[in-house]
Amino acid sequence: MSTSKSPKAFPAIRARMGDWWYYLATLTFRDVAERVIEVPKIHDAKNLKDWIQREIKDKRRQQIADYLLRQPQRFFNAIVLGTYGGTPDWFPVEVSKGRVADVDLDDRVKTAFGLIQLSGKEELFAIDGQHRVVGIKRALECAGGADLADEEQAVIFVAHKKDEAGHQRTRRLFFTLNRYAKPVSDSDLIALSEDDAYAIATRRLLEEYRGLDTMRVTKAPNANFLPDDHSSFTTLVGLYSATTILARPAKSKERQRFKEGPVTSADVDHVLGIVNRFWDEVKKRTPAVRKVFDGKKPAEIVAQQRNPTNGGNLIFRPLGLRCFAEATRILTDRGHKLESAVEKLVAVGLELNEVPWVNVLWNPSTGRMAETKNAKLAINLFLHAVDEAPHPQKFELLAEYRKITGNPDAKLPA
Repeated sequence: MSTSKSPKAFPAIRARMGDWWYYLATLTFRDVAERVIEVPKIHDAKNLKDWIQREIKDKRRQQIADYLLRQPQRFFNAIVLGTYGGTPDWFPVEVSKGRVADVDLDDRVKTAFGLIQLSGKEELFAIDGQHRVVGIKRALECAGGADLADEEQAVIFVAHKKDEAGHQRTRRLFFTLNRYAKPVSDSDLIALSEDDAYAIATRRLLEEYRGLDTMRVTKAPNANFLPDDHSSFTTLVGLYSATTILARPAKSKERQRFKEGPVTSADVDHVLGIVNRFWDEVKKRTPAVRKVFDGKKPAEIVAQQRNPTNGGNLIFRPLGLRCFAEATRILTDRGHKLESAVEKLVAVGLELNEVPWVNVLWNPSTGRMAETKNAKLAINLFLHAVDEAPHPQKFELLAEYRKITGNPDAKLPA
């Protein structure tokens, strides 16, 4: 059992949904750090922690802390807190007509506002928002974190009882919160982010680069095309992935900052400059891409280059584009100019139904792209074909190539 805290009252609104009474309040970051505990620390609650405590990843904890420390426009949605070992006291502050507005107030409104008082003996744990809690705690421990102590976090209090019925009730709430919460799609995050330099640069590509507009780039939820999409050159997530790969800084701290912010206009311009050069060279070296970018009827070319009969050009597939971008980036990291890297890789051949891509990136028996796990092999096949040493991997290149293609006599392409 953790040490009791002193009693404290917090401004709150009391409300009801179904058979849950709950309280909407705010706690300072200091209150969150001092009063909200991790589930494994709750006294005699081993069964409870088995289902309610998600695995807390240290990397995720630090990412949230860095966001709080670096982003002046930081904001979290409400954390749902269970109160264990006690029910908070509720002290309504009645609002009467004329005191705030010359309108009729029903009984619910009159008694909805008040103070919720914690005795300090109860345990608070996150039913929803565990990572945010540990991120707040980590941020306060970091240099400069003390400045965040008085910032306020919205919380929703619900009561949890110790008996089996109480466990069942809270389990149901945990399940409901996770079942009906719809996560934001990858494409929505790219469309909305103002902190991710790669996302901002990707949106600018759609606005500024001829050939990468919304007629040719589709906003599917993830990297894959929707089943009925036979006309788009690539997906928003696929374009973003290539942008991130090509323009990520070499230093890990800078990579994280470019991804999570805050970023400057110079950062975005830097990313955009690299990807503009990449697409200029791809267009120059690849007639099919050039026809899609410059033509008035790109869907016709896409249909030829992305079809179930022969697969077409690998750049017209998000997985193929990703592998091509990775190989380009590896070559530039090794001292090749970006334009030279693209030229060399295009010369390897990009037709999916030809060696070395057939049965690696393209499955001719199903008329579909092969598994994503083959990407590392494909990247190293690109490198081998341009006389470069393989990128570090856990497999021997020829053995893996024979295994994936199912041909024990296969030879690596010259």
